Amino acid sequence: MVEYPAQLVATTVLTVVHILCLLVLPFHPLPMSVAIAVTYVGCAFLPDMSGASLFYGMWVALAAVGRYGRSRWWWLMPPVIAAVRWMVAARAGVPFGDYVILLMSFFVVYAFGRAMSWRAVAVQAEQDRLRYERERDRAEAMRRDARAASRIHDAVTNNLTYMAMRLDYERSHSGNEEQHAALFDDLYSRTIDTLGEVRTVINMLDGNDGNAEAGSSTATFSSCASFPEYARDVLDHGDRYLSQFGFVGDSTLIDNLPTDRSTDADDVTRERESAVIDLLRELYTNIAAHGAPSGEYRVVVRRNHDVLSIDQVNDIAEHSLLPDKPHSGKGLSLHCTRFAALGGSVSTSAEDGTWILHATLPYIPSPE
Repeated sequence: MVEYPAQLVATTVLTVVHILCLLVLPFHPLPMSVAIAVTYVGCAFLPDMSGASLFYGMWVALAAVGRYGRSRWWWLMPPVIAAVRWMVAARAGVPFGDYVILLMSFFVVYAFGRAMSWRAVAVQAEQDRLRYERERDRAEAMRRDARAASRIHDAVTNNLTYMAMRLDYERSHSGNEEQHAALFDDLYSRTIDTLGEVRTVINMLDGNDGNAEAGSSTATFSSCASFPEYARDVLDHGDRYLSQFGFVGDSTLIDNLPTDRSTDADDVTRERESAVIDLLRELYTNIAAHGAPSGEYRVVVRRNHDVLSIDQVNDIAEHSLLPDKPHSGKGLSLHCTRFAALGGSVSTSAEDGTWILHATLPYIPSPE
């Protein structure tokens, strides 16, 4: 502007505006790029061949448009600016061959801006992927911890409750040496199972789920039997468990899926089936601790094409068989949280001295 001063005041004003827009461009790239282009075109249409060239500002503006412009219409700016600049050169009598490199520079800086944009998108995608993996690992760790908390509660609390109740029950009833030997064998087996479950939970918390399942004496059914087989085993075991304390009732599995259906299942299906099995174990302990042996109980497990469900009904005891048992309130609550995380629900109610529980999980059977 000092070495080649403009002849017209309008050219000077547009040049000053052009420079001011260039200074503000880092804060508002697209609006200021448009303003720079307008001032550049405005100066080109004025009958004034003197003044600043404004090349630098136009290059920066085109690079900014390539970097931040998302609409496909932004690509029209480089040819428009090149056409305007060629019009100025033609008016001054400059041959096209002498100006072609300068005209190509407008397309080059725009392409450089587009390359920066693609690079930024790739970097953002990588950051999003890493953030997703961190959140996924965090969610998996929380899920593993929740499963571990529920499992250690089921294993330790339920088995210790059973052992305490058996000891109290046998203490109050006379028995022979054979019955005492059977009692000690039963309690020994329960103790070994409890120790195995504690080791399993420790492995789970250590992030070694595979060895956890293999090392447990009560490994999940997916490694040894189908869901119906394992569910029936748990139901039969629960009935025998309650009968030892004088409870009367029955447990039933209603399986509405074809018997020839494959037992293979994905991880989500196995997790839901495992959640049902674990809840059943908790229910039998709750019946023993809070139910009335003089009444009856019913446990029904249903497996349909789209849902797994458990229904439990039992009379509530006025006096618990194990009044000294500490009450944590965490057992059933942990299972409710697990069911909710898997898309299911657990509802309970107490009406006229009767405890009612209904639990459901969405279920997608294995393919034929």
